[in-house]
Amino acid sequence: MACAACLLTLGLALPSGATAEEFIPFMSTGIKVEKMPKVFFTHDAHQAYLKDDCTPCHREDTPNEFLDVAAQPEGKRVKYMHETCTACHIKYNKGPRLTECRTCHSASIAAKQSAAAAK
Repeated sequence: MACAACLLTLGLALPSGATAEEFIPFMSTGIKVEKMPKVFFTHDAHQAYLKDDCTPCHREDTPNEFLDVAAQPEGKRVKYMHETCTACHIKYNKGPRLTECRTCHSASIAAKQSAAAAK
């Protein structure tokens, strides 16, 4: 599936100054083996769609973290993120589903973002 969110405890931080056109990396240092390209998403586009309601992705006491990822057992974090993001996409009938992996795990977007970061 596709994840769309931001994060801190697991290295899932939202860079400051993000814009709707800017792809934000969804990175997790808690994931030891990456089998797919990193997920990038537009934080501002998600925020606008949710009308600035941050609660689908964040808790008030930990606004820089994606929900409760850090509280999940290490081997369950990817599953948790997939289920959480997919549930929201289904709820709002918007965004990719669990079977559309390459929508968010895009090798071309990851390559562009890596090239831009290297500059």
